[in-house]
Amino acid sequence: MNTLTKENKQILDEKTDVKESKTQVRVYSPNVDVYESETSLFFRVEMPGVDETSVEISIEKDQLHLEGKFHIPGIDRGQVRLAEYKEGNYSRKFTIGKAVDTEKAVAKMKNGILELTLPKIEPKKTKIEIQNS
Repeated sequence: MNTLTKENKQILDEKTDVKESKTQVRVYSPNVDVYESETSLFFRVEMPGVDETSVEISIEKDQLHLEGKFHIPGIDRGQVRLAEYKEGNYSRKFTIGKAVDTEKAVAKMKNGILELTLPKIEPKKTKIEIQNS
């Protein structure tokens, strides 16, 4: 029989608490890389264990919200001996600060990596004529 170290036992206890409480799901802040070019903003987001049907992307005003839900399989895996893999949902918000074309946004999900491209909108130039008084 394996012997658990004190640290592993603590991790095991934490994981067991999460699994026993079905209503309490941990929410993690995913690692994100953000790139900006002249024409677009590009986000690369790590969401291990999340499939594309569980990802939600929303933009309201200048706030981008990325969410991914990790569904724990309902399989009896046996008694936990060591649990280092973090299970939970992901959530992260960004202030974009640029006008983007949400109709032309492109999102792809592969191997737990979300790639989101938001094309920028060129600021509309308007010349205002001065009226003679």
